[in-house]
Amino acid sequence: MSFAPSELQKEIAALSSEIEAQKAILDDLIGRRSRAQRNLNAVLDPMARLPLELQSKIFVHCLCSYEDEGASRPDPKLAPMLVSNVCQLWRDIALSTPELWTHLRMEGSPRGENHSQFYEIWLERSGPLPVSLTLASTSVLAEGVKHVIDRSARRVEEFSLLLSAGPRSRGDRMPLLPFQSLKKLVIVVGDQNPFNMHWIDLMRMSPGLLHCTFVAQFSHLVDVNGGKFECFTLAALKELRLKERPSMFPVEVNPTNLLRYITLPALERLHIRGSITPDAVTDFSAFILRSSPPLRSLVIESITAVSTPSADYLSAAPTLETLTLSTGDWASVLERLATTPAFLPHLQHLTCSQSWMLTRDDFEVVVRMFNVRSLRTFRLNFLFVPATFGGSADPPDEDILVELRRIRDSGVDIYIGDKEQNLV
Repeated sequence: MSFAPSELQKEIAALSSEIEAQKAILDDLIGRRSRAQRNLNAVLDPMARLPLELQSKIFVHCLCSYEDEGASRPDPKLAPMLVSNVCQLWRDIALSTPELWTHLRMEGSPRGENHSQFYEIWLERSGPLPVSLTLASTSVLAEGVKHVIDRSARRVEEFSLLLSAGPRSRGDRMPLLPFQSLKKLVIVVGDQNPFNMHWIDLMRMSPGLLHCTFVAQFSHLVDVNGGKFECFTLAALKELRLKERPSMFPVEVNPTNLLRYITLPALERLHIRGSITPDAVTDFSAFILRSSPPLRSLVIESITAVSTPSADYLSAAPTLETLTLSTGDWASVLERLATTPAFLPHLQHLTCSQSWMLTRDDFEVVVRMFNVRSLRTFRLNFLFVPATFGGSADPPDEDILVELRRIRDSGVDIYIGDKEQNLV
């Protein structure tokens, strides 16, 4: 049999049209089956029966919290990426929940360049919300990552910089980023890279800053600009944490030198860990007198065995309600509390730490302090030192324990002992 070409073309066109019609019917059937399956899931799955807003909040609570790093890693095994891969419904919920995408930890070194597009997509999903960024980097910042940060800079409310660099690297090569809405700043500088005043400019450029933490070696702090750095004021800052990294070599400069350059009239909480030297006492006192802050909480941790007149410089902070001392002269503070009513008149919570043995005199000063002061909580942490090491593993004398328990029974939350045992 023979057919004219025109007839064959018509037949092919008709068959193609029929095939397309059948495909449309098949697609419709597949879609109807998918909707039926989702409806069945909604009936059988209690999660699917929840309102979408509640499911969204549950996803937000699934976010992994990094206490030290402050942001979520882009890990497919963790929310929000994990919940996005469960099913289409969960993915739709995740993508329509911008709160899931507001915390991001980025690799800022050149090898992080390959992830810059992914970082940008992540932050786009956060919509207009404020974001929290953690940047782990060497002293060189990848251009692609810097572009991502620049694009979201106006929305950054929390920024953490984890700077690790070799001994030949210069941390001040990291470009300054203008975070107009910054509320929290955390900078952790690696062991081999001393703190640089370059990072103080981030504070200066953030007038709305509320919380600031620096963990570094402050050994070259005064070398920048020949030690000439204008003092500036942050009117909103409420919490400041300065922590000196332990060093193999003794250093004369300590974190309190940073206090020479800032005035903080709203400061409520201050945490200092470093070498509490006479210079540190001077820096602290001058800072308090200059700022006149409503300081409510103070933590002083000495990383050296140097004893300093704590009671003298604490007189500059009469508004203190909570005091934590990990210094060798805590007993002098208790003695001042026992003898001078005007010294720290609002103090309610006191914690002291002693790394060596305690004597009867130490316990007696605690009792004398409580005879004239009313505290809500008191902790005295110390180590039992066996007699073979020149200490004493014996608890306080019985008459001292009787007095301490009387103090406890009067309503004071009191703990005196090591990590395992409260002698009271």
